[in-house]
Formats: sequence, structure tokens, C-alpha cells
Amino acid sequence: MQNYTDSQLYSFAVLLLFCILFLWKVWHFFSLSSSRRYLRRHASLKRLKKLSWSEFEHLCRIFFEEEGWQVRENEKKGADGGVDLWIKKRRSVGIVQCKKYEDARVTIKVIREMYGLMYEYDADRIFVVTTSEFTKECYRFAEEKPIELINGEKLVARMRQLSS
Repeated sequence: MQNYTDSQLYSFAVLLLFCILFLWKVWHFFSLSSSRRYLRRHASLKRLKKLSWSEFEHLCRIFFEEEGWQVRENEKKGADGGVDLWIKKRRSVGIVQCKKYEDARVTIKVIREMYGLMYEYDADRIFVVTTSEFTKECYRFAEEKPIELINGEKLVARMRQLSS
């Protein structure tokens, strides 16, 4: 059996560390590019509306991750209490509701429920994302509040910007 010197063992450890770092960077690059390809592939209202509700939530997760948020999905599926995604960026905590509608508009009831949940869960911001549109009352209610309403057209535009 061969005895290795301390410097040989140290060199081997450094080489192994660099190999691990390189593989992580390669994996990270390909996972980012696949996320961006997914956003690019679905960056039209027609394609968004063809997604199932669970696929739309998955797309929203990728969207917020690409915008720099740490995202955690709600473990409950179905009646989830209004929160589909929990997001965090630096010290800001947000909650997201994803509404996949064909033609119906998101109503003020949804926005008010989310506003109440913001205080219940001690969140800083609310995002409501839809494939459709919001009623005028939603936009009026959201004024000067930490509520961001992202309709289908706005979502598509931001997805295209992220994936370019």
C-alpha cells in the first residue's frame, strides 16, 4: 500500500472540491436554461389557457424563481386556504394565489381574501396571478396596497422578458 504525503492529500481534496463545484455549476446552468425554455414555450395567452391548474401553478413557481424569489409550494392541494405559493426574497415574504381561468375575471372577493391572509400569515406582499383579467374593483382595491395583480397579458410579457 502506498503512503501519500500531506501535500498530495491536500491537492487531491482541492481537486475534488473543484470538480464538485464545476459539476454544480453545470447542473445549475442547465436547470436555469430549462426553466427559461419552459417559460418561453408557454409565453402566450393561448398556451397558458391550455395548461391545467396544477401546470399553471408549476409555471408560476418557475416564474417567481426566475424573478429571484425562493419559492415553496403549498403542501395542501385543492382547498389550500387561498395560498398556492409562499415566496421569499431577502427580508420580504409574499404569498401567491394562482387563478387559471378561461374567460372569467378574478373578482374582488379573491383579492379581499388574500389581503386578509396577508395579515394572518404575516406576509409583506400579495401576488395574484391569472391567465385571465381582473375586475375594475380589484384594481381600485389594490391601489396603494402591497398587492400586485398580474393578468394574463402582463404575465406573458414578463415571461418573455425573463426568458430572453
